[in-house]
Amino acid sequence: MGEFDLAIIGRGPVGLALAAFAAQLSLKVTIIEKHRDLYKLPRAGHVDHEIVRLFQSVGVADALLADSYPTTEYVWVNARGETMLEFDWGAKGISGYNSDYMQFQPVFETAFDEQIASNPFVEQFLGWEAQALTQDDAGVDLRLARTKLVAGQVKPVATDEITDIRAKFVVAADGSNSSTRQMLGIERDDFGFNEKWLVVDARKKREFALDFDCGQICDPSRPVTVLPLGKRHRRWEWALLPGETVAEMERPEKAWELLGKRGISADDVEIIRQLVYTFEARHARQWRQGRIFLAGDAAHTTPPFMGQGMCSGIRDARNLAWKLDLVLRGISDATLLETYEIERSPHTRDWTMISLEAGKVPCTIDPEEARRRDERFRTGWKPPMPDFPQLRDGILAQGTDKLAGTLSLQARVAKDGRTELFDEFFPSHSFVVISTTANPASVLTARQVAMLQAIGVTFVHIGPSGGADAHDADGAYADYFGSNGIEAIIHRPDLYVFGAVSSLADLPDLVDQLFGQLHLADAFGTGIRAESTATKERSIA
Repeated sequence: MGEFDLAIIGRGPVGLALAAFAAQLSLKVTIIEKHRDLYKLPRAGHVDHEIVRLFQSVGVADALLADSYPTTEYVWVNARGETMLEFDWGAKGISGYNSDYMQFQPVFETAFDEQIASNPFVEQFLGWEAQALTQDDAGVDLRLARTKLVAGQVKPVATDEITDIRAKFVVAADGSNSSTRQMLGIERDDFGFNEKWLVVDARKKREFALDFDCGQICDPSRPVTVLPLGKRHRRWEWALLPGETVAEMERPEKAWELLGKRGISADDVEIIRQLVYTFEARHARQWRQGRIFLAGDAAHTTPPFMGQGMCSGIRDARNLAWKLDLVLRGISDATLLETYEIERSPHTRDWTMISLEAGKVPCTIDPEEARRRDERFRTGWKPPMPDFPQLRDGILAQGTDKLAGTLSLQARVAKDGRTELFDEFFPSHSFVVISTTANPASVLTARQVAMLQAIGVTFVHIGPSGGADAHDADGAYADYFGSNGIEAIIHRPDLYVFGAVSSLADLPDLVDQLFGQLHLADAFGTGIRAESTATKERSIA
């Protein structure tokens, strides 16, 4: 029986990312996937700057960006072409990249797959299906059945060939119809949004220009979405109208009829997928059962109108990876894992609510209701969308720390004769303590430094010149620290801010607060105390 630290069920973007994140931390990982090959067709078309930075941390951002479409805006118009909503996608995000990108999903999935295939920490069971999971206090036993393709069936079917593996933890990233979630008997809340849209993805045969390039056409006669998918592909989506059937909309001639109305012919594109999707909003009522966790669409499905479904799943993966690492290394006890759902569930629920409110605008098909909607927009009305979410609970500095739970800054720094984004020099998959005043370790006790080093913390002094670890190439760190009135900050391994202090002298208290929230295992604390005592005795002698 094979034994692993982590078994991942599902090899979509969330499963691939989680495997890469976990392997980077030297966890022994296996991926279980009933299909033998990647899907090779796009599903999600959008990523934001936070996700690009996460991809940067495992070396796949360059592949994604090479084929990403440099769109600068995402626009929603009514049937008359009047702008209703406009999002600035060309702005620079805090993560060091443009705010948003449209991309062709198989590009980055292939990059992940190639990296994972040669990673000694990852073993894959491709063409295998998880049929049963049995857990105890130390791990989970998984029974796998080999699958095969059968003529006339889209999905592979299980055979009688069985194998068993064991893992300390399991993450189900097996999609919205998660068989793992069903095996666990976990129910989902349904937010009542179930809209059918025809999705047509196409490869461009030649370059062409569109009057409307990227956004939503909120036309009650038929709402339409128009999107680039990277540099070589495009996507169109049409809402199904009352009385229309899935079979009717999936006929090839229907796609060409609708494309023709947009001025697109077979001379321009080759259709690579035509499928009716149900855009839904559902949320698992629990994300964990013992040593088994849900992630991505298995835990939450979000309407696509803000492009945050897959992005949320990638955030799930990073959040779990660093916490599993601390538990498996014996630094934190297993109660740390309770913070996964505490942190991620409200965050994804917020994005779901934002997407629901946004989706109500283009999904209006009643002409009179659309007329009233347009008139409200003309008078300055905006849909009641909550603020873009940040972490609100969990492993965050308490009190008045306004930065806790926000995304951390990544900007260009100069080091060793090169100027690059911060993470190119300093690992972002561990905790990072940054100060623009001095070496942050200089104000900490020997015990604090020893504990942080054992956890895996990088100390960085960023300054304008001189003895700093890196130089602030564009003054972005000086501006950020100055405008927020801080001298030191702690970044979590998932790029969120744990907390910041206005004076470097207050950093020891912030570090102690971090220790208090990491659910440190007794054995870890005892070992560090013993090590610190021995070091002190040697120095006295």
